[in-house]
Amino acid sequence: MRENVRRAMAPTREEIAALEIGSNAAAARELLAGQGGGVLDIGCGEGKFTRSLAREFAEVAGVDVKEKQIGAAKAAAASEGVAVDFRVASGEALPWPDGHFDVVAFSNSLHHMPDAARALKEAARVMKPGGLLYAMEPVPAGNYHDATVLVNDETEVRTLAYAAIEALGAAGFSPLSEKMWRSTRDFADFEEWREDQIDRDVKRKALFDLRPAEARRRFEANADTSGGRLAFTQVFRVNLLRKNAAI
Repeated sequence: MRENVRRAMAPTREEIAALEIGSNAAAARELLAGQGGGVLDIGCGEGKFTRSLAREFAEVAGVDVKEKQIGAAKAAAASEGVAVDFRVASGEALPWPDGHFDVVAFSNSLHHMPDAARALKEAARVMKPGGLLYAMEPVPAGNYHDATVLVNDETEVRTLAYAAIEALGAAGFSPLSEKMWRSTRDFADFEEWREDQIDRDVKRKALFDLRPAEARRRFEANADTSGGRLAFTQVFRVNLLRKNAAI
């Protein structure tokens, strides 16, 4: 494994500790500052990140395959007075013409695409020549990942998503930046964390029920208890690439 890939996908505990505390919104403000124009968020969910982009872009759109999520996104945008074009659509079949957006974003969503390479190709289609691709992904490392892997192991799909991003270098994109940061989540106890996991995906309940003692052991073994609560570090990475005018 090349060293840059190893660090991007499997940083050591020392490398994780050296990362700055950050957030997706802060990374987007830094990397997309001054872009303006139009932006599309693919796999937007309930649209929290999408709505934050409305401060920086004249046209903001978001798509998700789940109608319920888009309904919630529309309601939140309306309550906040934010203009966002939310639509139910697949990342592999976007309802916009070629070269429409200045920026296309995948925010914690590329690894959920059934075919990451196809989704990236479709993103490139709706992007203007010289446009930017912003791909933020969780990194399968850190004690939050280690605690959660028993009920939500996304190592393989996140690895495939990163490989698809790397392949864009041979498909008409120029890498501009790779930024990593860490954030902290804390819980009162195992039960609070368990409920949080099930709220995120009800299918995880069966995995908890199958191996309850192992799930608790992993959670407690990986927790940082120094602050009075059970704290965990999550690691994130964003890759920023430019679509070459020639493609």
